[in-house]
Amino acid sequence: MLSTSEPVEFERVLLVRAYIGNESEEAGSTQEMTALIQSAGGSVVAQESQKRKTPDPRLFIGRGKADELREIALRENTNTIIFDHNLSSGQVSRLEEATNCKVIDRTELILAIFAEQARTREAKLQIELAQLKYALPRLSGMWHHFSRLGAGIGTRGPGETQLEIDRRRARSRISYLEKKIEEIESRWKVVSAGRTGMFNITIVGYTNAGKSTLLNTLCSTELYTADKPFATLDTTSRRLILPDSSKVLISDTVGFIERLPETLVASFHTTLDVVRKADLLLVTVDRSSSSRGRHIDTVRKTLKRIGVEESVPRLIVWTKCDAVEDFRHPRSGVAISALSEFGLDVLLNQIIGYRDRSLDWFELSLECYDSSILNWLYSNCIVRDVANCEDGFVRVLAGALRGYDSVKGKIEGSNNVRSFVRLSGPPQTEHVG
Repeated sequence: MLSTSEPVEFERVLLVRAYIGNESEEAGSTQEMTALIQSAGGSVVAQESQKRKTPDPRLFIGRGKADELREIALRENTNTIIFDHNLSSGQVSRLEEATNCKVIDRTELILAIFAEQARTREAKLQIELAQLKYALPRLSGMWHHFSRLGAGIGTRGPGETQLEIDRRRARSRISYLEKKIEEIESRWKVVSAGRTGMFNITIVGYTNAGKSTLLNTLCSTELYTADKPFATLDTTSRRLILPDSSKVLISDTVGFIERLPETLVASFHTTLDVVRKADLLLVTVDRSSSSRGRHIDTVRKTLKRIGVEESVPRLIVWTKCDAVEDFRHPRSGVAISALSEFGLDVLLNQIIGYRDRSLDWFELSLECYDSSILNWLYSNCIVRDVANCEDGFVRVLAGALRGYDSVKGKIEGSNNVRSFVRLSGPPQTEHVG
């Protein structure tokens, strides 16, 4: 049977980059913008750049360059110009008038990608809220290209009724969305409360660094993955069984990017909360990318921006190492390939080490085998060893997930407890399988 599906038509885009002051083109930055535009449904048919000491207050670029953009757009048969910069609403209006094209800035492009990729109700609500908050102070100069130029990048998200939106309706819709997201946040708090006591790991990193692929491989899941920016917007949590048969909670969340729009950071507060509450951050870095240094710096700045404490342990995970020619192990972190499973055993043992160092370890001596106490310990602690001693006592080595006092309060009233000693750190014993 013949396929009736229509071929995908990409929107033809003219990409514009300006270098202000001492700015220079960074390795991979143009390729990143091209990938972002492709993810939004566009195709870069031409590129232009300009170096300026300061942005022009009216057009951001010079009048002569704006006229040149109009000629290029006409020649390349495109009516969409995308700037790798944030523009004011006035600059957008004047640029559209000068070029006779729809003009999109960096923030609006990223919001358009999020709107296109949103799958769950929560993500759609968060994106709509971010778009409306971005649009509210810009309504007088922003929405006219929706009605004049029709569909395309930047026109999807809040809905068709946005063509006639006014500030009062926008504020009303924002209030409604915030209440709905608060309800979702309340449900998340209930779910999070049920996970208290588990060691929480969150995978963070630059967009398209392989976070979801890593989670799929570690937990044998089938989350959606794609070789494009922001393929995953929702937080997904799974239980991970470690080599010592213990379990931890591992989560994947939205990727970071340079100059992540503030409206997205605010709207995705609940989604990003899993990052703030992590006991360990796996910072994924694409080892095959020439921009990996810039990506690490962006992730570090974004973590600080969303309120993640410096004290939260972080382990750099170099991903996609199978795509690196003449590969050499890095001086720090763990090198892996999620697809070939190279280095995953090292990563898992590193996770065990971080987890063990976060626990309060103790040695418990029982007069005899006590199934009630031992069952409780297995449910609430990491039990490293249970041994029957020659003197008839049962010795238990374990780490407290909820802290030393939680264990002490549970067992101090038992007549079967002979001794209870707090240890200075993880016992040096082999992991029990």
